[in-house]
Amino acid sequence: MKTLTALLGTAIFTMSAANAFAADVYVIKFRADDCQTCSVMENKLSTAMRLVNSAAVEEVTIDSTNAILWEKSAHTAFDRNVVPQFNKWIGKTGFVVVVDAKTQRTIGCMSSKDSENKMANFIKSAAGLPANHQVSNNSSQFRCPTAQNVDLGE
Repeated sequence: MKTLTALLGTAIFTMSAANAFAADVYVIKFRADDCQTCSVMENKLSTAMRLVNSAAVEEVTIDSTNAILWEKSAHTAFDRNVVPQFNKWIGKTGFVVVVDAKTQRTIGCMSSKDSENKMANFIKSAAGLPANHQVSNNSSQFRCPTAQNVDLGE
């Protein structure tokens, strides 16, 4: 009986852990305190996230201000299964990456140059939510910056 109880407890814990992060889309903000454009980007993103207002979308912060925040961000990236994005852009700041939570595919990126409404509509479109204005996920206007870190396989 103890074995059965332990197995059931493990199964319930595993199911709970798998569903701990139930977002459809992650909106990953790459920032640091010394970033010149981050405060504008963060204010616009904050407004955009209020406009989105959906449990299907989760904002994630990757902060490279110091070693402690960098390490915390690494754990967050691991927990959300967005390690490829973390590895690609850690150290680069002032932009937002929109990621499909199920496939871990990068959908596109935004920066302080984008308006709050444009950000909100892009996030809604990525999450499959009704948007005020439909935005193409393949649009060149949501291109991501070049990789900060490249693995040459050496």
